[in-house]
Amino acid sequence: MRIKLRLNKTTLESIQGELTEKNIEISEESKLILTQEDYIGDTLECRDEEGIVIVNTENICYIESVGHDVYVYADNMQYKTRLRIYQLEKLLPPNQFIRVSNSIIIKKNSIRHIKPALSCKFYLTLINGDVVDVTRTYYYKFKEFYGI
Repeated sequence: MRIKLRLNKTTLESIQGELTEKNIEISEESKLILTQEDYIGDTLECRDEEGIVIVNTENICYIESVGHDVYVYADNMQYKTRLRIYQLEKLLPPNQFIRVSNSIIIKKNSIRHIKPALSCKFYLTLINGDVVDVTRTYYYKFKEFYGI
């Protein structure tokens, strides 16, 4: 049996030893993933035309859900991930990422320009040139996050 681990460093060491004693192989290629509830990752497993790509969270500009697909925009590239937007919101470091609408999560330092709009909204121009909006639902959370 093979398993992929997504655990915080302190938990990883103890669990990894127990699993290897029980002849369970730890592999990044496994489809079975053990994830700790409060795990905050520094990489995301995504896909492009060529296959699986490991994307460092430092390189992510924003993440967008379109229909049943979730796209990660990083390094001027577009990747697809199997994770849902609510899963990514829990997985990404909360001090670096913020959800701005039901379908978009942005990285804190990826904003080039903030333009206020009527009806409790903001339009954000990101460093890659894309424009996303902060919806009314997330307006006050966004203001608090940035101290506006």
